[in-house]
Amino acid sequence: MNRRDILKALTVLPVATALGCRDEDKSRQPLGVTPSGGKVKTVQVLLEGPFAVVLHRDNPNRLTAFVPRADDTALKHDFYFNDPSKAKEAVTKDTAGYQFELPESGLRQYPEPYINPGFNDFVAPTENWKLPPRVVTIDLPFPGSINFGGRPLHAKFVSGKTGIMPTNFILEYYVEETEKVKMLCQGGACEASPNCPPGILRYFFGVAPQMKEKEARQKHAVDFFNFMLRTSFPELVAKYSLVELEPSEDAQTGSPVTRPTSALKSQPEPLVLPAVMSPGTPRPRVLHVSETVDCQLGGLLVRTNSAPGH
Repeated sequence: MNRRDILKALTVLPVATALGCRDEDKSRQPLGVTPSGGKVKTVQVLLEGPFAVVLHRDNPNRLTAFVPRADDTALKHDFYFNDPSKAKEAVTKDTAGYQFELPESGLRQYPEPYINPGFNDFVAPTENWKLPPRVVTIDLPFPGSINFGGRPLHAKFVSGKTGIMPTNFILEYYVEETEKVKMLCQGGACEASPNCPPGILRYFFGVAPQMKEKEARQKHAVDFFNFMLRTSFPELVAKYSLVELEPSEDAQTGSPVTRPTSALKSQPEPLVLPAVMSPGTPRPRVLHVSETVDCQLGGLLVRTNSAPGH
Protein backbone atom coordinates (compact mmCIF):
# COMPACT_ATOMS: atom_id res chain seq x y z
CA MET A 1 0.00 0.00 0.00
CA ASN A 2 1.59 3.31 -0.99
CA ARG A 3 1.55 6.59 0.92
CA ARG A 4 -1.26 8.04 -1.19
CA ASP A 5 -3.50 5.04 -0.43
CA ILE A 6 -2.81 5.34 3.30
CA LEU A 7 -3.68 9.04 3.31
CA LYS A 8 -6.87 8.39 1.35
CA ALA A 9 -7.85 5.67 3.80
CA LEU A 10 -7.35 7.96 6.79
CA THR A 11 -9.32 10.83 5.26
CA VAL A 12 -12.37 8.68 4.50
CA LEU A 13 -12.44 6.86 7.84
CA PRO A 14 -15.31 8.81 9.45
CA VAL A 15 -17.46 8.55 6.31
CA ALA A 16 -16.65 4.90 5.76
CA THR A 17 -17.76 3.95 9.25
CA ALA A 18 -20.97 5.88 8.73
CA LEU A 19 -21.84 4.63 5.27
CA GLY A 20 -20.62 1.06 5.22
CA CYS A 21 -21.39 -2.24 6.91
CA ARG A 22 -19.22 -4.71 5.01
CA ASP A 23 -16.69 -6.69 7.03
CA GLU A 24 -14.66 -9.79 6.37
CA ASP A 25 -14.64 -10.75 10.08
CA LYS A 26 -16.83 -13.87 10.32
CA SER A 27 -16.71 -13.87 14.12
CA ARG A 28 -18.99 -10.85 14.43
CA GLN A 29 -22.30 -11.24 16.23
CA PRO A 30 -25.51 -11.50 14.15
CA LEU A 31 -27.52 -8.35 13.47
CA GLY A 32 -29.50 -7.09 16.44
CA VAL A 33 -27.17 -8.47 19.09
CA THR A 34 -24.14 -6.82 20.70
CA PRO A 35 -21.17 -8.90 21.90
CA SER A 36 -22.56 -8.71 25.46
CA GLY A 37 -25.98 -9.91 24.31
CA GLY A 38 -27.55 -6.46 24.23
CA LYS A 39 -30.08 -5.40 21.61
CA VAL A 40 -30.04 -2.92 18.76
CA LYS A 41 -30.18 0.69 19.95
CA THR A 42 -30.01 2.63 16.69
CA VAL A 43 -31.41 2.41 13.16
CA GLN A 44 -29.70 4.40 10.42
CA VAL A 45 -31.21 4.99 6.98
CA LEU A 46 -28.65 6.22 4.45
CA LEU A 47 -29.78 7.98 1.27
CA GLU A 48 -27.07 8.62 -1.32
CA GLY A 49 -27.82 10.86 -4.31
CA PRO A 50 -30.67 13.16 -5.45
CA PHE A 51 -33.46 12.09 -3.09
CA ALA A 52 -36.34 14.45 -2.40
CA VAL A 53 -37.14 14.18 1.32
CA VAL A 54 -40.62 15.49 2.13
CA LEU A 55 -41.54 16.05 5.77
CA HIS A 56 -45.31 16.24 5.94
CA ARG A 57 -48.00 16.29 8.63
CA ASP A 58 -51.05 15.12 6.70
CA ASN A 59 -49.77 11.66 7.63
CA PRO A 60 -48.62 12.59 11.17
CA ASN A 61 -44.88 12.96 11.59
CA ARG A 62 -43.94 10.85 8.55
CA LEU A 63 -41.67 11.64 5.65
CA THR A 64 -41.45 10.43 2.07
CA ALA A 65 -38.07 10.04 0.37
CA PHE A 66 -38.14 9.45 -3.38
CA VAL A 67 -36.27 9.80 -6.65
CA PRO A 68 -38.35 10.70 -9.75
CA ARG A 69 -38.07 8.40 -12.74
CA ALA A 70 -36.81 10.03 -15.92
CA ASP A 71 -37.41 8.48 -19.33
CA ASP A 72 -34.75 10.67 -20.95
CA THR A 73 -31.64 8.49 -21.28
CA ALA A 74 -29.38 11.31 -20.09
CA LEU A 75 -31.32 11.54 -16.81
CA LYS A 76 -31.79 7.86 -15.98
CA HIS A 77 -30.51 6.37 -12.72
CA ASP A 78 -29.47 2.98 -11.43
CA PHE A 79 -30.77 2.02 -7.98
CA TYR A 80 -28.78 0.31 -5.23
CA PHE A 81 -30.04 -1.23 -1.99
CA ASN A 82 -27.53 -2.25 0.71
CA ASP A 83 -24.97 -3.39 -1.91
CA PRO A 84 -23.54 -0.30 -3.66
CA SER A 85 -21.49 -2.50 -5.99
CA LYS A 86 -24.51 -4.05 -7.70
CA ALA A 87 -27.41 -2.14 -9.24
CA LYS A 88 -30.94 -3.51 -8.93
CA GLU A 89 -33.03 -4.25 -12.00
CA ALA A 90 -33.71 -1.01 -13.86
CA VAL A 91 -37.06 0.74 -13.43
CA THR A 92 -38.78 1.62 -16.72
CA LYS A 93 -42.09 3.17 -17.70
CA ASP A 94 -43.50 -0.36 -17.90
CA THR A 95 -42.45 -1.32 -14.35
CA ALA A 96 -43.28 0.02 -10.92
CA GLY A 97 -40.60 1.71 -8.87
CA TYR A 98 -39.14 0.13 -5.75
CA GLN A 99 -41.19 0.64 -2.57
CA PHE A 100 -39.97 0.51 1.05
CA GLU A 101 -41.56 1.38 4.38
CA LEU A 102 -40.18 1.69 7.90
CA PRO A 103 -43.11 1.46 10.36
CA GLU A 104 -42.82 3.41 13.60
CA SER A 105 -43.22 0.25 15.70
CA GLY A 106 -40.37 -0.12 18.16
CA LEU A 107 -38.87 3.29 17.39
CA ARG A 108 -38.88 6.40 19.56
CA GLN A 109 -41.32 9.01 18.26
CA TYR A 110 -40.11 12.51 17.38
CA PRO A 111 -42.39 15.52 16.78
CA GLU A 112 -39.64 17.20 14.75
CA PRO A 113 -36.24 15.96 13.58
CA TYR A 114 -33.00 17.81 14.11
CA ILE A 115 -31.76 18.91 10.68
CA ASN A 116 -28.07 19.64 10.20
CA PRO A 117 -27.65 23.36 9.28
CA GLY A 118 -25.54 22.25 6.32
CA PHE A 119 -28.85 21.53 4.52
CA ASN A 120 -30.13 25.10 4.98
CA ASP A 121 -29.64 26.14 1.35
CA PHE A 122 -31.82 23.21 0.21
CA VAL A 123 -34.66 23.27 2.76
CA ALA A 124 -37.92 24.69 1.39
CA PRO A 125 -41.62 24.91 2.34
CA THR A 126 -44.37 24.21 -0.21
CA GLU A 127 -48.02 23.18 -0.26
CA ASN A 128 -47.96 22.23 -3.94
CA TRP A 129 -46.05 19.02 -4.58
CA LYS A 130 -46.50 15.82 -6.57
CA LEU A 131 -45.38 12.20 -6.59
CA PRO A 132 -44.51 11.50 -10.26
CA PRO A 133 -43.41 8.06 -11.49
CA ARG A 134 -40.42 7.11 -9.34
CA VAL A 135 -37.29 4.97 -9.25
CA VAL A 136 -37.70 4.38 -5.52
CA THR A 137 -40.04 5.55 -2.74
CA ILE A 138 -39.35 5.15 0.98
CA ASP A 139 -42.00 5.90 3.63
CA LEU A 140 -40.44 6.67 7.02
CA PRO A 141 -41.31 8.14 10.42
CA PHE A 142 -39.61 11.36 11.49
CA PRO A 143 -36.07 10.48 12.62
CA GLY A 144 -34.35 11.99 15.62
CA SER A 145 -31.82 13.62 13.31
CA ILE A 146 -31.00 14.20 9.65
CA ASN A 147 -27.30 14.59 9.00
CA PHE A 148 -24.86 14.01 6.14
CA GLY A 149 -21.35 12.69 5.58
CA GLY A 150 -18.54 14.03 3.46
CA ARG A 151 -17.96 17.41 1.88
CA PRO A 152 -20.94 19.38 0.46
CA LEU A 153 -20.68 20.78 -3.06
CA HIS A 154 -20.90 24.46 -4.00
CA ALA A 155 -24.01 25.27 -6.04
CA LYS A 156 -25.19 28.32 -8.00
CA PHE A 157 -28.90 29.07 -8.44
CA VAL A 158 -30.64 30.78 -11.36
CA SER A 159 -31.14 33.79 -9.07
CA GLY A 160 -27.39 34.25 -8.92
CA LYS A 161 -27.19 33.22 -5.26
CA THR A 162 -24.84 30.47 -4.16
CA GLY A 163 -25.12 27.73 -1.56
CA ILE A 164 -23.79 24.34 -0.51
CA MET A 165 -25.39 20.98 -1.29
CA PRO A 166 -24.81 17.80 0.77
CA THR A 167 -24.91 14.73 -1.46
CA ASN A 168 -26.41 12.30 1.06
CA PHE A 169 -28.78 12.04 4.00
CA ILE A 170 -28.18 10.07 7.22
CA LEU A 171 -31.44 9.52 9.12
CA GLU A 172 -31.04 8.16 12.64
CA TYR A 173 -33.62 6.59 14.97
CA TYR A 174 -33.41 5.45 18.59
CA VAL A 175 -34.74 1.93 19.12
CA GLU A 176 -36.98 1.19 22.12
CA GLU A 177 -38.23 -2.31 21.20
CA THR A 178 -35.84 -4.15 18.92
CA GLU A 179 -38.13 -7.06 18.08
CA LYS A 180 -40.70 -4.71 16.53
CA VAL A 181 -38.33 -2.91 14.16
CA LYS A 182 -38.38 -3.96 10.51
CA MET A 183 -37.97 -2.43 7.05
CA LEU A 184 -40.70 -3.53 4.65
CA CYS A 185 -40.21 -4.06 0.92
CA GLN A 186 -42.17 -5.78 -1.83
CA GLY A 187 -41.45 -9.27 -0.53
CA GLY A 188 -42.07 -8.53 3.15
CA ALA A 189 -39.38 -7.59 5.67
CA CYS A 190 -35.98 -6.94 4.10
CA GLU A 191 -32.56 -7.48 5.63
CA ALA A 192 -30.36 -4.67 6.90
CA SER A 193 -26.85 -4.17 5.54
CA PRO A 194 -24.72 -7.18 6.54
CA ASN A 195 -22.28 -7.14 9.45
CA CYS A 196 -22.98 -3.67 10.82
CA PRO A 197 -21.37 -2.63 14.14
CA PRO A 198 -23.11 -4.19 17.16
CA GLY A 199 -26.17 -2.27 18.28
CA ILE A 200 -26.81 -0.60 14.91
CA LEU A 201 -29.05 -1.54 11.98
CA ARG A 202 -28.30 0.25 8.71
CA TYR A 203 -30.18 0.39 5.43
CA PHE A 204 -28.44 1.88 2.41
CA PHE A 205 -30.35 3.36 -0.56
CA GLY A 206 -28.45 4.92 -3.43
CA VAL A 207 -28.95 6.12 -6.98
CA ALA A 208 -26.35 6.97 -9.61
CA PRO A 209 -26.52 8.06 -13.25
CA GLN A 210 -26.04 5.33 -15.80
CA MET A 211 -23.47 7.25 -17.83
CA LYS A 212 -19.82 7.30 -16.77
CA GLU A 213 -18.39 10.10 -18.93
CA LYS A 214 -17.11 13.00 -16.85
CA GLU A 215 -18.73 15.77 -18.92
CA ALA A 216 -22.05 13.94 -19.20
CA ARG A 217 -22.23 13.36 -15.45
CA GLN A 218 -21.54 17.02 -14.72
CA LYS A 219 -24.38 18.16 -17.00
CA HIS A 220 -26.62 15.41 -15.62
CA ALA A 221 -26.22 16.75 -12.08
CA VAL A 222 -27.75 20.14 -12.91
CA ASP A 223 -30.32 18.82 -15.38
CA PHE A 224 -31.67 16.12 -13.08
CA PHE A 225 -32.07 18.43 -10.09
CA ASN A 226 -34.04 20.88 -12.23
CA PHE A 227 -36.09 17.97 -13.62
CA MET A 228 -36.95 16.93 -10.06
CA LEU A 229 -38.15 20.46 -9.28
CA ARG A 230 -40.33 20.66 -12.40
CA THR A 231 -41.97 17.27 -11.92
CA SER A 232 -42.39 17.30 -8.14
CA PHE A 233 -42.18 20.85 -6.73
CA PRO A 234 -43.40 23.37 -9.34
CA GLU A 235 -43.56 26.26 -6.84
CA LEU A 236 -39.85 25.88 -6.10
CA VAL A 237 -38.58 25.99 -9.70
CA ALA A 238 -37.94 29.74 -9.87
CA LYS A 239 -35.99 29.94 -6.61
CA TYR A 240 -34.11 26.64 -6.49
CA SER A 241 -33.25 25.76 -10.10
CA LEU A 242 -29.51 25.34 -10.60
CA VAL A 243 -27.23 26.76 -13.25
CA GLU A 244 -24.02 25.28 -11.92
CA LEU A 245 -22.83 22.63 -9.47
CA GLU A 246 -19.27 22.02 -8.38
CA PRO A 247 -17.92 18.68 -9.67
CA SER A 248 -17.49 16.01 -7.05
CA GLU A 249 -13.95 14.82 -6.36
CA ASP A 250 -14.62 11.66 -8.34
CA ALA A 251 -15.88 13.65 -11.31
CA GLN A 252 -12.73 15.78 -11.22
CA THR A 253 -10.44 12.75 -11.24
CA GLY A 254 -12.48 10.68 -13.68
CA SER A 255 -13.08 7.82 -11.24
CA PRO A 256 -15.87 5.35 -12.03
CA VAL A 257 -19.39 6.03 -10.80
CA THR A 258 -19.34 3.17 -8.32
CA ARG A 259 -16.23 2.98 -6.20
CA PRO A 260 -14.98 1.01 -3.20
CA THR A 261 -13.80 3.00 -0.20
CA SER A 262 -11.03 1.43 1.88
CA ALA A 263 -10.52 2.39 5.50
CA LEU A 264 -8.26 1.37 8.33
CA LYS A 265 -10.37 -0.86 10.52
CA SER A 266 -9.42 -3.14 13.38
CA GLN A 267 -12.61 -2.77 15.42
CA PRO A 268 -16.24 -1.75 14.71
CA GLU A 269 -15.79 1.91 15.67
CA PRO A 270 -13.20 4.45 14.39
CA LEU A 271 -9.76 3.88 15.91
CA VAL A 272 -7.29 6.66 16.72
CA LEU A 273 -3.76 5.34 16.27
CA PRO A 274 -0.52 6.93 17.57
CA ALA A 275 1.32 9.10 15.06
CA VAL A 276 4.46 7.00 15.46
CA MET A 277 4.11 3.22 15.11
CA SER A 278 6.10 1.26 17.68
CA PRO A 279 7.21 -2.38 17.25
CA GLY A 280 4.48 -3.43 19.66
CA THR A 281 1.69 -1.60 17.84
CA PRO A 282 -0.72 -4.08 16.21
CA ARG A 283 -0.61 -3.86 12.41
CA PRO A 284 -3.88 -2.38 11.13
CA ARG A 285 -5.95 -4.38 8.67
CA VAL A 286 -7.12 -2.52 5.58
CA LEU A 287 -10.57 -3.81 4.65
CA HIS A 288 -13.19 -2.77 2.13
CA VAL A 289 -15.69 -1.74 4.78
CA SER A 290 -17.81 0.55 2.68
CA GLU A 291 -18.71 1.40 -0.86
CA THR A 292 -20.45 4.56 -1.96
CA VAL A 293 -22.39 5.48 -5.06
CA ASP A 294 -21.29 8.76 -6.59
CA CYS A 295 -23.98 10.87 -8.23
CA GLN A 296 -22.19 14.18 -7.48
CA LEU A 297 -25.65 15.50 -6.67
CA GLY A 298 -27.75 15.86 -3.55
CA GLY A 299 -31.43 16.32 -3.02
CA LEU A 300 -33.93 18.62 -1.40
CA LEU A 301 -35.63 18.74 2.02
CA VAL A 302 -39.22 19.95 1.72
CA ARG A 303 -41.69 20.83 4.50
CA THR A 304 -45.42 20.63 3.80
CA ASN A 305 -48.81 20.32 5.45
CA SER A 306 -50.45 18.99 2.28
CA ALA A 307 -50.87 15.62 0.64
CA PRO A 308 -49.35 15.27 -2.86
CA GLY A 309 -51.43 16.52 -5.75
CA HIS A 310 -51.79 15.05 -9.22
